[in-house]
Amino acid sequence: MVSPNPELNAWWIKNDYSREEIDQLVQWGLDHFWTQNHQMADLVAPGGYNIMVRGDGCHVYDIEGNRYIDAMAGLFLKNIGHNRPEVAQAVAEQMATLAYTNSGAYSSVPGILLSKKLADLAPGDLTRTFFCGGGSEAVEIALKLARQYQFISGHTQKTKFISRRGQYHGSTPGPMSVGTGGRRGSGIFDSMLPSGTFQVDPPYCYRCPWGFQDRTNSDCCMQSPRALENMIKGEGPDTVAAFIATPIPNGSQIPADEYWPEVREICDRHNVVLIADEIICGFGRLGTWFGMERFGVNPDIMTVAKALTGGELPVGGVMASKQIAETFDNTEGPSGAFQHGVTYGGHPAVMAAALKNLEIMEQENLVENSDAMGRYLYEQAMAVLQENHPSVGYVGGGLGLLMNIELVKDRRTKEPYPGGPQGEFAKFLTEKIRSYGLATRAGESITLSPPLTFTRELVNETIDILDKAIGEAEQAFPPEGA
Repeated sequence: MVSPNPELNAWWIKNDYSREEIDQLVQWGLDHFWTQNHQMADLVAPGGYNIMVRGDGCHVYDIEGNRYIDAMAGLFLKNIGHNRPEVAQAVAEQMATLAYTNSGAYSSVPGILLSKKLADLAPGDLTRTFFCGGGSEAVEIALKLARQYQFISGHTQKTKFISRRGQYHGSTPGPMSVGTGGRRGSGIFDSMLPSGTFQVDPPYCYRCPWGFQDRTNSDCCMQSPRALENMIKGEGPDTVAAFIATPIPNGSQIPADEYWPEVREICDRHNVVLIADEIICGFGRLGTWFGMERFGVNPDIMTVAKALTGGELPVGGVMASKQIAETFDNTEGPSGAFQHGVTYGGHPAVMAAALKNLEIMEQENLVENSDAMGRYLYEQAMAVLQENHPSVGYVGGGLGLLMNIELVKDRRTKEPYPGGPQGEFAKFLTEKIRSYGLATRAGESITLSPPLTFTRELVNETIDILDKAIGEAEQAFPPEGA
């Protein structure tokens, strides 16, 4: 048993844990705590089970006392960094005043203030927000909202959704149906997924779906909106409710400048609702408040989550345009009420965390810092990693603090190392990166999405760690032609 710290109500928090306590916690974790997306064989391996106990700024600390640069900002959400007591204080004060209110009957002061703040920050006329508990839930709600909007607008046959192949929108049935990257197993969940969803290829020039050899960004990327329009016409414009996509799903899939404006025109032409999934890109990740601002396009519906509270508390939200909101307002009878309910939507403590988080982002100019540090990170990655390592096939980034470094066994053919994330190369590289004090994803690619408080010094340290780790991985698993 963990001996309690008598000085804290959270008695399990301590500066140091004994070897016996650590071993006990690891065993209980293996027995009882189901870690997401991991196989038990990996967790029980030596050093395979990590317990994080503290965060500070851009670093996290494990129970053994090791410090890591948090190069993924937790999971794309600690944009203001770790350990911001002003957020905790705002939440504590709200909880001491009103910790919960029935989301189906009442609002709250922080909920109203947050919805107004989001309307001020969001692109276009996204004026009304439906709050929920997380990102997958937000996507579920966005799909339902688009469907009901088309129905009450008189387009009762518009029931189909189009998304982009291989992308992730969440792990519940609705998001999995539009996000093939989230199914994680051929055929396992297909019977659970709603029908009427279709995918088109994304703008992905490094691995061009259309096989262009001497391509330009525009040649390759602009096939994607053409594929979208072909799909709409093939299914019938009077049957398609919405198109959902993420502005940039990872650092590699950066579209041509004209991609999103063309998608917007296609959706308008065929009366298709454009849903922007901003769960990762929102709140400064791409160096703008929202990712679609990078491309000058206003969506009809936008999902938000993750960095809205800086990861302090779980949150999700769906923002709707003024036209969509007013269509509901002007519809008589029960169909005029959006038919969805959530117990924790607009939770006052969560709303308080989000308000304080956005206040910090504005005061510290973190969106602007994301833009500047993102450009510097890209420059350093290209100069050091792309230049020196034959296993670095492609560095995608330069638009804010979101980067994806694709690793290949053969740069000429773009053949990846075998085994994917569970392969020997991926496991070796992950262990090396972690041993040098960098916490991030590594496998077929390396993901970088650090807190927006990142500095030039931390960029340099991150690149140095990756330079060493990739070099050692290349020695152990030599790439072709090296």
